[in-house]
Amino acid sequence: MSRHINIPDNVHIELVSDGLRIDIPRVAQCNDGELPQVVSLLLPKASKDDLQSQKLLRDLRCHPFDLAALIEKGPEALAPVSKRLELVPPWRYEGDSDGMASDVHTGAIGQRLSPDEILAMDYGDVLWKKDMSLQLALLGWTKESLIAAVWEAWAQAAPLPDAELALREAAGQPEEPPRGAANEGPSIAEWLAEMAEQGRLHLPGPQFHDVEIGLHIVEQGSEPAADASQSDGLAALLPGVPGAAKGFSQVAAQVMQRAEQLAAPLRGTKM
Repeated sequence: MSRHINIPDNVHIELVSDGLRIDIPRVAQCNDGELPQVVSLLLPKASKDDLQSQKLLRDLRCHPFDLAALIEKGPEALAPVSKRLELVPPWRYEGDSDGMASDVHTGAIGQRLSPDEILAMDYGDVLWKKDMSLQLALLGWTKESLIAAVWEAWAQAAPLPDAELALREAAGQPEEPPRGAANEGPSIAEWLAEMAEQGRLHLPGPQFHDVEIGLHIVEQGSEPAADASQSDGLAALLPGVPGAAKGFSQVAAQVMQRAEQLAAPLRGTKM
């Protein structure tokens, strides 16, 4: 498309809304001698409807892996695609059905070009091959707009009667929220999550807040007696169970007797 060429450092190239602007410094001859000047040239950009732009879009529609590479890696991932499709910049494109590049000495509409215009096109060719982001922009695309155009084309090719319903079916129906016993109140998982959030996992549950059990010292050799308040507190652990207080008292008495038996040898041991 163009001969090998290096772009001088004093050449300014900028992507603008209408295309690629190239400022080439020149020296003009005048009566007072040499006068520096800048020749500013504009290489036009294509639109999304251009043949080259649509060629890229159609290719990505048929190659989802190339589209995935564009999404993950950016425009540089399309360099092999551009080479395979033999995409050419708009200033080299005649616009006919064959998509052939124009002659190096003529522009897109066939007029003769000046040496500066030919040089500007050569500079543009270098950047076209080097920068895929610039190439997309000169074809009328950005990464985002090209991806959206491919998705829109896929959607139009396979329309859904009810897109929202299809999305629900693809994602799966939402699960029923967990419920407690008999579908009333929070479940144990919800209760534990709430306690953990509040930093209260070390506290007793609501069923045990009102239970008070008093402990007292049992004299050696005496029978443990069940205190009335203690019996009431023990009975509260099993509300509605007949004989709960008596049963708890008997268990407590036996435990205290056993504790006394275990403690007796320790009292006679001298440290």
